[in-house]
Amino acid sequence: MGNRPRGYLSGHLWPTLLLSILSLLISFPVHSQESLPPVLLTISSRNQTINQVLEEITLQTGYHFTYDASIINGRQKVQFRVTDLLLKKALDSLLSDSQLDYRSIEKNIVIYRKNVIAPTPISNTIDRAFLKGRVVDKRSGKPLPYATIALLETSLGSISNQQGEFSFKLPLDLPDPMMVVSYMGYRSKVLPVTYPVEEELEIGMEKELVPLQEVIIRYTDPVKLLQEAIQRIPENYLDEHSTMTAFYRESVKRNEHCMVYSEAVLDVAKVPYSSLISNDHVSIVKRRKISDVSAEDTILIKLRSGISTSMSLDLIKNRPDFLVEDFHTRYNLEFTDMMTYGDRLVYVIGFQQKKEIHDLLFKGQIYLDQETLAVLAADFEFNPDLLHKEPGLFLVSRSPKIHIRPVMAKYHVDYRSIQNRYYVSQVRAEVEMKVRKRKKWISSRYKISIEMAITDLIPNQRLRINPADRVSRNIVLADEPFQFDPMFWGIHNTIEPEASLLESIRKLEHSSQEIFE
Repeated sequence: MGNRPRGYLSGHLWPTLLLSILSLLISFPVHSQESLPPVLLTISSRNQTINQVLEEITLQTGYHFTYDASIINGRQKVQFRVTDLLLKKALDSLLSDSQLDYRSIEKNIVIYRKNVIAPTPISNTIDRAFLKGRVVDKRSGKPLPYATIALLETSLGSISNQQGEFSFKLPLDLPDPMMVVSYMGYRSKVLPVTYPVEEELEIGMEKELVPLQEVIIRYTDPVKLLQEAIQRIPENYLDEHSTMTAFYRESVKRNEHCMVYSEAVLDVAKVPYSSLISNDHVSIVKRRKISDVSAEDTILIKLRSGISTSMSLDLIKNRPDFLVEDFHTRYNLEFTDMMTYGDRLVYVIGFQQKKEIHDLLFKGQIYLDQETLAVLAADFEFNPDLLHKEPGLFLVSRSPKIHIRPVMAKYHVDYRSIQNRYYVSQVRAEVEMKVRKRKKWISSRYKISIEMAITDLIPNQRLRINPADRVSRNIVLADEPFQFDPMFWGIHNTIEPEASLLESIRKLEHSSQEIFE
């Protein structure tokens, strides 16, 4: 493909909110419930705690236990002797509580109390139960932004916001639902939902250190490692049509003033990764927007939707120049870390453009699954040292009366697996620039943020969207009034707005005016 000017992403699709931007996509894995393995136990324990007995069972079976301390007194001492007894019967005997039940999830066994109270629907028209919570680091209490929140045994999911906060709407036909929370570098956590849900949950995540023996890298050359990852793309990613539901939001700020905020629920017809010609199609299910744009801003904020270009951030389908086979001619690579994600070991490879190349390219990190070499995630940005050389990169149109200096353009892409195949999951974008009118000394800072979350996925189902209903490049999310009401979205899961954004939205409600392209 040769050297390309600037960082290259296939096609013409760098998103545009007058400024080009990227949008964000996420989706969630389907977890399957398994009965407890038919393992036979032989234990002779005298005057040991329940915790110690469970640790002995872990040593014999390789299964770890997860449970809430409020339902089991782990410090209680017991006399426990069994010979060739099935695991489930052994747990029943040890815990002696008929209301407890167990689920096997990968190499973990979750002990939980069965619900005896039916879930309460949000309203007469929304047949979902409502759950709110916050994801934090267990030791420091620091919020964990953009954690993956998935409902076990379903394809439903969402993400936490920048403050670690999330909300989730659960179907009523699951008697004992369980949430799975995942975050890169942390041990995944399974959380049984107990009805009635009376308060917001605080979910403390524990960092998972990689054992020293696992740090031995079997590839000494990160270039060869990434080249093999690229070669394995056909076997690692979905090769069938899929139907997705997504939640999308974008905001534009001038200095600290939020000028535009818009949200939408989308249907996405996702084509197989093996199809290099066909495009993904998107339609809008429901949308709302609020704006407060003064006359001096209108020259800059003629908004064009970023929805139509969000799918271009699927880096596996639309390869940037750091994910094509000749990437080594433009980039230097190095191993920067090894960490865990769920039960997977992950290589972290850093990349930056070679010093002898003066075109605007990218820098960032790629996260590779150690076993499959699938790209699990990527954090990347345009080289900040060269970004100012390309002020027109993000513009739909440019006025000679305005001087624009790009400051930052950062992106994140995330992938998840279903049926041992990966698909695009989470995508985020932030673009910031200084804007100054000619003959003026003071610049304004404009920041555009885009997020999108795929909140449901049906693999092997082909969604056909009529051409008239497909999102076009010039559609504007300004056709419906803004209603700040959680029930506005019905059964759909959404991304919780941050406190600062929430305050800005409320201010906008008092002084809003819609703008049209």
